[in-house]
Parts: sequence; structure tokens; C-alpha cells
Amino acid sequence: MIFIGIAFMCIIGYEWRYMTKKNRKKRTFFLVIGSAVFMCICVEALYFFKEQWTIAMLIEGIFGPAVKILNAGE
Repeated sequence: MIFIGIAFMCIIGYEWRYMTKKNRKKRTFFLVIGSAVFMCICVEALYFFKEQWTIAMLIEGIFGPAVKILNAGE
């Protein structure tokens, strides 16, 4: 969990330095840093809830009813 935070801090630091060097707009800073923070929170949440929740359960929940409908004719 700490490694994920350190990795994202390195990414955000690199992006910040790049955008400052290239004189990017304030909106670009907001979009890039905001999306990196959002992705960091999502990855941390996935790591934290890895035992209770999986992506497979989400996909099954979304597509399960459609599969039941398609298999009903067999």
C-alpha cells in the first residue's frame, strides 16, 4: 500500500515538473493532477478491498442477467 502511494507520488512529481517546464495551462494542471489523484485513490481502494470485492464480481453483476436471458432459450 505504501509502495502504491510512493509510485503515484513519483508519477505526479514527474508530471508536475514536465508541465511546469513546458508552461502548460492551469486547466491542464488540474486535469492531469486530478486524474492521477483519482487513479491513486481507486488503486488504493482496490488494494484495500481485495478480499471483499473483485473485478470479476463486478463484471458478473453487470453481465449476469444478460447471460441468464441468453441462456434461457437453450
